Amino acid sequence: MTDGENNAGMDLDSFHAALSNGLSALRGPGSSQQTVRLRDIEDFVLIRGRFRKVGESPESTVFLAPYGDPADPAAGPRVRVTCATEGLRSEVPQGTFSARCLGKVQDWNAEDAVLEVQAMAIFR
Repeated sequence: MTDGENNAGMDLDSFHAALSNGLSALRGPGSSQQTVRLRDIEDFVLIRGRFRKVGESPESTVFLAPYGDPADPAAGPRVRVTCATEGLRSEVPQGTFSARCLGKVQDWNAEDAVLEVQAMAIFR
């Protein structure tokens, strides 16, 4: 994701290059398959973007960030990051904030266009 105020999407060049490399490895040499389901990706990702807190319980805190640059970020594809609440070192800012998240892809919810990521670390 980028740090720009108006472009709240992922660092697309880096993400798409890494995703293409990962997909090529999943398809194997000589494969003619053109797509792989996002739910089949089980790698770690580094996401940079503008997050906002959308939920909190004693066990976990959930953040959302838009993917790409949709006209309506609330309706476009999103990344949903879940982390352990007890691991947060400081108060989460109100509204959106810039951060980087290292996490593991958990699932792709195609119906809601949400990539689910379990956070290992979040850096502000």
